Amino acid sequence: MMTIPQTFQSFLSSLELTTKQRKEANEQHIRLRIELQKRMKVEDNFLSGSYARKTAIRPLGDIDVFVVFERRPGFDPTIPIPTILGEVKRVLDQAFPSKSALSQNRSVNIEFSGTGIAYDVVPAFSSRPGVYMVPDRETGRWVKTNPKIHAELATQANERAGKKLKPLLKAVKHANVHHRKLARSFHLEVLSWKILTRDPGPYLDGLVALLQGLAQRIDEPCIDPANLGPDIRPEPDRCRAAKEWLGRMAKLAAEAKVLDDAKQATAAHAKLRQIFGDQWR
Repeated sequence: MMTIPQTFQSFLSSLELTTKQRKEANEQHIRLRIELQKRMKVEDNFLSGSYARKTAIRPLGDIDVFVVFERRPGFDPTIPIPTILGEVKRVLDQAFPSKSALSQNRSVNIEFSGTGIAYDVVPAFSSRPGVYMVPDRETGRWVKTNPKIHAELATQANERAGKKLKPLLKAVKHANVHHRKLARSFHLEVLSWKILTRDPGPYLDGLVALLQGLAQRIDEPCIDPANLGPDIRPEPDRCRAAKEWLGRMAKLAAEAKVLDDAKQATAAHAKLRQIFGDQWR
C-alpha cells in the first residue's frame, strides 16, 4: 500500500490535464479566436477562467474565451444583452455550421466534437483601461471585471503557499464535483487565496487547513478580487449547503491526519476516499 504522501502525489497528477488535452484545447481556442476576429471587430481577446488561472481539472470542462469587442452603432453596452449574445451566437453558427452555439447568462457556449471540449465565449467591452464590462442576462446589467487581475492574484497566492495552493485547490474542486458541486468553483478559489498564506507543509496538512478555512469563510462577504464587480457569493441556500458540506469534508481530512500520524494508513486512506471518491487509490 502506498503512503498518504505517495497517494497524494499520484492523485494530484491524475487531476492534471494530459499533454494531448492541452494540445487539442490550445489548437481549438486559437482557431475559435481567429474565426471571431475575422468576422467581428475585436479589440482584444484572451483566455480567462480556471483554464487561464491553471486551476482547471480533468475531465476538462468549459474553457472561457474573453473577447473584448470594439464599440460600434448597434453593438455596444446600450444594446439589450440578449441582442449582444444573439449576435455572438449568429457569428459562431456561421463560422462553425456543423455545431450549435448556445446562449447562456454571460456567454455563448460552443462544443467541439471529438474532444468534447466546450468554450464559453464571453463578450466584453472596455469601460476604461483595466476595466471590462460583461453582460449578465439575469439582471439585465453589465458587470465590471478584469480576469487578468484574477489570474495575477491566483499566481501570487500560489507562490506564497510554496506552489501548493493550486494543487490543493484542484483537489478540493475534484471533491466538489464528486459531491454534486455544492460550492461555486470560483468562490472557493478566491477564498483560498487568503487561507493558505504560506507553505502548509505536507499536502494532507494543507488540505486540512484549506477545508477548515473554506468552511469558516464560505458564507462571509466575498467581494470581486479585482475590486470591480459585486459580491461573488452564490445565493444563501447554496452557501449554507456548501458550508455544511465543507465542514464534513474538513472533519474527514482532520481524522485522516490523526490516523496517518498514528500509522493507521488503511483507515486514513478510507477517510480520504470519502472526500475524493474512487480516484483516491
